[in-house]
Amino acid sequence: MSCITSTDSVASDRSDETSDDGPDEVSEVECIINPKIQKVSQYVIENPESTNTQLFSMLALLSAYVPGSYLLESECQQILGPPDPIHGGPPFEERMKPFIDFISKSGPKCKIHQKLAPECVVLLNDLGISRSATARNLMSSLCGDQIEPHLIRFIKDLLTKREMGEKVKDKFSRLIEDIKKHEGFYKALSVLRTASDKFGLSPVFPQVVARLNYIARNPPHYGYAIKWANKAIERDPLNSYFADTLGQIHKHRLLKTEGFENIMNIADKAFEAFKDVERKAEEEESSKTATADTGSTSDTFNNRGLFGFLQVAKITFEKLSQQQRKSLIQNKKMEVEAKFEFFEWYLGFSRPDMKTLEPPFFWKDVAYCYKHYTTIPAAESTSFPGLLVCLDHGLFTSKERRAEFLEAEKTVSDLEEIRGVLKTTYEENVDDVKVAERYILSNIVLSNKMPDSPQLTSVRELKTIIQRFLGIERSHRSPGFYLLVLLLLWPEEKPPALQGDATQLPLDLMFDCDLQQYVTLMKKAFERAKYAKYLRGRHLLPLFFLGKGSGLSKWVHKSRLDAVVEEKVDVELAGEQEDINTKKSVRIADMWIKGEVWQLPEIQEILLPVECQSPVRLQEQEEQEVCICPGENKILDAAVLRPPLFYLGFTIQGPVVFPVGRPQVTVTSEENSLAGHQGHEATVDI
Repeated sequence: MSCITSTDSVASDRSDETSDDGPDEVSEVECIINPKIQKVSQYVIENPESTNTQLFSMLALLSAYVPGSYLLESECQQILGPPDPIHGGPPFEERMKPFIDFISKSGPKCKIHQKLAPECVVLLNDLGISRSATARNLMSSLCGDQIEPHLIRFIKDLLTKREMGEKVKDKFSRLIEDIKKHEGFYKALSVLRTASDKFGLSPVFPQVVARLNYIARNPPHYGYAIKWANKAIERDPLNSYFADTLGQIHKHRLLKTEGFENIMNIADKAFEAFKDVERKAEEEESSKTATADTGSTSDTFNNRGLFGFLQVAKITFEKLSQQQRKSLIQNKKMEVEAKFEFFEWYLGFSRPDMKTLEPPFFWKDVAYCYKHYTTIPAAESTSFPGLLVCLDHGLFTSKERRAEFLEAEKTVSDLEEIRGVLKTTYEENVDDVKVAERYILSNIVLSNKMPDSPQLTSVRELKTIIQRFLGIERSHRSPGFYLLVLLLLWPEEKPPALQGDATQLPLDLMFDCDLQQYVTLMKKAFERAKYAKYLRGRHLLPLFFLGKGSGLSKWVHKSRLDAVVEEKVDVELAGEQEDINTKKSVRIADMWIKGEVWQLPEIQEILLPVECQSPVRLQEQEEQEVCICPGENKILDAAVLRPPLFYLGFTIQGPVVFPVGRPQVTVTSEENSLAGHQGHEATVDI
């Protein structure tokens, strides 16, 4: 018999002390056989089909698997049936004996104490009341024509919400996983099919049925999986996440397929399915996008169509002989190259959030697929985003390292060779702005590795190159172009001999009057290039920081900060033995999030703090405004009020500031200023 924690505080007369918003407080004592449990067990054995036993099992199931869930007393009365207390029937507490000691009531809401609920579910299962039977009973009892919104939400979470495991999400919800484990595949299938019937307009449940049929069924039944995936698509034909399920089924089937004709047949279906996902994702807006798990609004672009296509291309290539691959490469090479280019800048400019990185297999699949179809290693790319991340090679946080590629750190000679090749290419294509961008960037990257390299082109010459393109076709330039404009035209630090009011300085010493214009143009280019669409909801990575040097060397690549942070964390974790990579990732992320990186002497030594033009207070959940003058280190007299110090950086969207000595504040560019969004953010005018 299952054992439940004993406590006399688990009683309805103490329910007013339990908050709906927080966890139930239950005494932490040794697990012993409680006489009340013996009484409940005996009652369930004798009355397994009584309405109060059924209600208790439903409350236990909800409370165990959906924290914060409840049933309204009116819903409980619906399950208990007549006579209702308002018509002279016995009160709820009387009808729920002997279960009432385990039920918490807060106003009209009823639930089982969360720490007791899982044990109650196990006990009931041991006594013959299974999880699957209870789930079906819950839906048949309460899911009629009119279903309360809170109940819809609870049942969706109960059957579809996947928890995050140590490294990846679970395949199914905790309840479905437990039903599979303790009752078998078909019981889980029965529950989900019941939900699909009860919620006839929802695509979520047929989607999970489809996934169950090809992931959990042994052997997989791809026919049923495809049938249910199509049913989900029929219920929401514009949603890219439900379309993705069909692509995943074909991809899974491809892995198990042999024979050239069979392989190509399944591959073609998979390619088409993922192209459909891509088309639908392109048409989705963030305010209307539904996620696969919950059917709620998604703030991120669905990249599964693009990534799924590359995975299918990689799998198909690896299944074919060298002779059979020729036509495949000829037909798919251009599409593979285009999708590789997408992920090269997508992963180079952003990450899911400040704590999270893409899983290791992500870049591994992208890079392997690209090499299969082009014979070129991804690490040798000299595209604009490829150059931006080439200094990351060898770092713990680099996508190459996470993908377990043995990519060596770029040497000075490597970077000088890249710069030399791009110089030659530029000289042969002086009117090609894309070639010019790469040539200029190669010099900035090289200067970060060796500031006094004799191969470096002078800043004056690089400015001349960029200014050739400034006055023409402004509406067609990329965000990367304006990033280079800002880096090259950003004025040097104010000469020490010049004192007095900043407004009295010559314009060329105080700031370039066109800088704000270029910030605005960069923002517009970010929108025009659809980066705002594709990178929405993701954390934009700072690419460069303003340093204490001059010329090109005043721009510090983020990799130099990452190297300092990594060395610091390695020292901290020197004695650790277990799960070192996970601990290292968490600690590095924490240092950025908490602003500890700005306190490291090695970083303070290379970055140049700037002061805002007017004093500000940075507070959580408020949009703030600060002003800085490029070229100026001191704006206000310290005797009046010393404003906070900032470090200045650039993302692909524009300038950002990071308050020195405070948690990270990200500030993004808007049309006439660097505007913050809700959160730890501020606004900067240039």
